[in-house]
Amino acid sequence: MRVKGIIVAAMIGGTSLVSVGAAGAALSDCNSDKMCMWGNNDFAYLIGERNHGVETIYNMPSATNDEMDSWANRSASYTGCMYQHNDGGGDKQTMGRNSKDNNVAPFNSDEVSSWRSKYGC
Repeated sequence: MRVKGIIVAAMIGGTSLVSVGAAGAALSDCNSDKMCMWGNNDFAYLIGERNHGVETIYNMPSATNDEMDSWANRSASYTGCMYQHNDGGGDKQTMGRNSKDNNVAPFNSDEVSSWRSKYGC
């Protein structure tokens, strides 16, 4: 039986849906005009989905902090940014328009603690 836990974190100025669950997630889980992150390579389990065009930097919930290994930006309008530390600090990874990475470089693996979906890095 497939078990999937869902954590909904309400934040000032918006919400972020975070799913932590069993294998079986896919790139198709990221909806149009959204930016998404997955734990493990090849889009294994969705850990974050955001509307595109949000300039506020949000910190990852503790359950999914430092878990990102693959990502997708399904926006044709906005470039996103993922940050190594909370509040936009540390190393930065750009989420280019209409792009994805199913296996980030080892030095970028498991390091995202905050992100935004506008302005890029």
